[in-house]
Amino acid sequence: MVFYNPFVKRESFSPRTLVTYQALSILSWALVVVFGIYYSIKTPDDVKHAHLIWRQAERFDTPFSQNIYLTGIFWILLWLSQVGYLWYFFSYNETLVNAAANVAPHFIINNLLVFAFIHLWVRNYFWPAEVILIVHFLTQTAAYWTHLGSPAFVHLPALAGPQAWVLTAIFWNGAVAVHAENLPARIVANVFIWVIFVIGHFHIFVGKDYLLGFSLSLLTLSLAVKQFAIKIIALQWIFAFVIFAVFLVGSLYVSGTVYTKRDILFRPIVEPEGTDREREPLLNA
Repeated sequence: MVFYNPFVKRESFSPRTLVTYQALSILSWALVVVFGIYYSIKTPDDVKHAHLIWRQAERFDTPFSQNIYLTGIFWILLWLSQVGYLWYFFSYNETLVNAAANVAPHFIINNLLVFAFIHLWVRNYFWPAEVILIVHFLTQTAAYWTHLGSPAFVHLPALAGPQAWVLTAIFWNGAVAVHAENLPARIVANVFIWVIFVIGHFHIFVGKDYLLGFSLSLLTLSLAVKQFAIKIIALQWIFAFVIFAVFLVGSLYVSGTVYTKRDILFRPIVEPEGTDREREPLLNA
């Protein structure tokens, strides 16, 4: 029996594998959307003191709490982009189908972990939820760097968007788990917020990933707005606004280099002379 590794990049997929990926991708995405909406309007009945998703977010004013409306917009945009991703599974263009299929196992795992997190979050199981988020971050990071360079219709919904979310969610849920609502906790958070900056900055400029940058821009703006509402005389919202601005400007800059075919120093990228010579017979034919 030949071992099948679903996480290896492939040039083509069998019809059976494609159908499996299509079905599981749609089902796992539907799980997140259905239960995300359900627990936004209906409290779980199986445990005491459970709360709605966004009500839970409002109960704890931690240094990493986000504005529920801006974060809600992020999720709506992410879900819509994922609809586009799923649509490409049914394209007549084999290249597009293969691009979607290559990240499908990661997309499915991402959805299942988000699904698990939602159930734990609304039921006040914050420490198990933190474990889920850490596992999610590790698997998502592996997927991100393995498939960096994927087409935008794959990269944003399956890689960049979920990566941005889980990076900020680890700190948000972790702050809730440790009840980080006092002054010492806020001082510690003033340091840890720069971890988001360093990781995001690395992805944007080393990975030339403006899509992740725009995703992080929205989430850090959400963080800044909420922190300003919680405590005006504080450093956290100032730091968050600075990080948001750097992410936004950096993403705009990197997107400019990508679309004008320039390197990170904005110098034109020139193909090696040998490559041009090899193409000359074809160009002249």
